[in-house]
Amino acid sequence: MKMWYETEGRDEDVVMSTKACLVRNVKGYNFPSKMDDKDCKSLLAAVDGAIDKNVFSGGAATDIVTSGDAATLMLAQISGRDGSLLHAPDKKAIYYSEDYSLSVAVGNTEHLTIKAQAPGHDIGVYKKAENVAVDLEKKLDIAYSEKYGFLTSSVKMTGTGLRILYTVAIPAIAKTEGGIAALRQRVGQYEWNIYPFAEQGELNESSVYIIASVSTLGVSEEELLERGEMLISDIIKAERACREQFATKKKTQMKDLYGRAYGLMRFATLMSRREVMESICWLRLYRDYDDSHEFECTWKMLNTITQEVCWEQQRRNEINTQTSQKRRADRIKKILKGDD
Repeated sequence: MKMWYETEGRDEDVVMSTKACLVRNVKGYNFPSKMDDKDCKSLLAAVDGAIDKNVFSGGAATDIVTSGDAATLMLAQISGRDGSLLHAPDKKAIYYSEDYSLSVAVGNTEHLTIKAQAPGHDIGVYKKAENVAVDLEKKLDIAYSEKYGFLTSSVKMTGTGLRILYTVAIPAIAKTEGGIAALRQRVGQYEWNIYPFAEQGELNESSVYIIASVSTLGVSEEELLERGEMLISDIIKAERACREQFATKKKTQMKDLYGRAYGLMRFATLMSRREVMESICWLRLYRDYDDSHEFECTWKMLNTITQEVCWEQQRRNEINTQTSQKRRADRIKKILKGDD
């Protein structure tokens, strides 16, 4: 079974993935940060009894960490960029579908975090997350106010408890003078937010950004989804237009950088995360304008590599070592050769 991000998606040249997150809390329990051990065990047992085991595997986070599956969960984006769900695992649980496209996390910031994700531009993930939420709402006494909506520890999530996130690769906008500043202003007009996938480290100049909804209080699901769809359509058009300008006005330079980037990724023995992301930027910029037919480089390949490099969990004592760089280079070559 392939992971969810290894399949093709709509507008995948710009939108790497779409995610819907729904948070819910169960009546009678403090929020996780204030919950004692007795209530924590009670909540975990209640949720475990409500989870549809025909759809989800997993369970106690302690068992997952002990069994060595933590790296897989990180790669599948279930535990979050900071791996917070793997902190204090004895007080948390993680459930996931076979391809990791659906997950239910218990005991993080809220009692329940339901996530659905899909490759490319696919707002249908909202309905998938909602179906899971509705099923759990029938089995658990969910905290809800007729006046405010679903009650959460964060005011920003009170109301629908819904957050939509698009992960986008926008190297052309990022390399255009004032491009990100203009985009940030545009995003703000929709009352959404944009931030880089990584603020520092090897991925801080990856040109991968998150476009995320901000708050749900007083905003219906329909309004939030409509704003998101209009915004992401604007971003897709802007990125493609910028790529066309680079490809037409600097054709010789772009063709050279494209070939060099492909050669490095296809034949290098060692590759740091920074080198991979820099190479992928040039491949994304010129991929649709290359008419040589000499390079096997599909959007699915580029997105799979990007997802794996962004979310990979560094193994102990392997940070930026030759061992990790060789493992990374071998994996990239396998994907580009079509052996994956």
